[in-house]
Amino acid sequence: MSFEHILGQKRPIDILRKSLQNGTPAHAYLFYGRESVGKKQTAIALAKALNCMESPVAAACGQCASCRKIEQGIHPDFFLLEPVKSSPSAREGAIRIDDIRSLQKKLNYLPHEGATKVAVIDSAEKMNAQAANAFLKTLEEPPRATILILITPNFHQLLPTIISRCQGISFQPLPPEAVKQILARHEAIDPAELDLRAVRCRGQISRALEEDLLLAGQTRQELLDLIETVSFDRVDVVFQWARRWAKNSDRLPEQLNELMNLLRDLALLKFRCRAEHILNNDLMDRLKPLAVKTNRSSLLKMFESVLETQYGLQGNLNVQLSLETMLLKFCDAV
Repeated sequence: MSFEHILGQKRPIDILRKSLQNGTPAHAYLFYGRESVGKKQTAIALAKALNCMESPVAAACGQCASCRKIEQGIHPDFFLLEPVKSSPSAREGAIRIDDIRSLQKKLNYLPHEGATKVAVIDSAEKMNAQAANAFLKTLEEPPRATILILITPNFHQLLPTIISRCQGISFQPLPPEAVKQILARHEAIDPAELDLRAVRCRGQISRALEEDLLLAGQTRQELLDLIETVSFDRVDVVFQWARRWAKNSDRLPEQLNELMNLLRDLALLKFRCRAEHILNNDLMDRLKPLAVKTNRSSLLKMFESVLETQYGLQGNLNVQLSLETMLLKFCDAV
């Protein structure tokens, strides 16, 4: 994939192209922004542009031996370092000092086939303390003919000394039109689902590809039932819902996010916002009547109680008790 094939990230691409055209690329870049918005693809495209054997500066043909090798991850001057799980059961991978030391050894040599060595560290925030400090030395004394690219969803998790030695480039969530064009390349995606997936994914391709729309539809209908029903006259619903979802806590963050999105949409409908701003626009037949009969202050109180619950559950609060408290506040808001 070359620069021209990366959709929805015009500003980052323009910055990189201009630096290549002027012959002033940074020795180290920090690509940051939400997951799955094109950061890694842009890093690979930059490696191609730096080493393409056929195209002019700031471009890549995508067809020469160098471009193909970089795409396949087998170019001797292109290195991609990603977190590795210590065991299949581990929840998250890490980048350890041995990984960094191995990369540093490879960077000590001059380019073998291309003009520039390119090292990409994906999920750079997963470097442990030892690895981060070891990598800092490489940033302080970068090898010749080498460009380093760090990729992270949250640069605040990196050492300030690492951040200060990189040129930061922000990647924004992809606009729905770009998401639809990208999804259209995947044969497994039903064309009839493109609009809904593009709106619901919040600009993240992985979410657009992976979301189970049937399950999401069932969840949203259930949450709308809850919003419509919950009151002090039906406090039994509060305890039933809290018990059931406390037992299914793995999906609870997703459930609460869906609830927040529905409350958001109801609030926007109260202010007569346009349909394209509504995330759950496939549920308009239920959202509009519910928005009419729910006042703004009630929606605000509900929204705040969900937000408080999300923050509280990041600690060690009792899940069922937290959900019961949240829904009792819903009752008070009605």
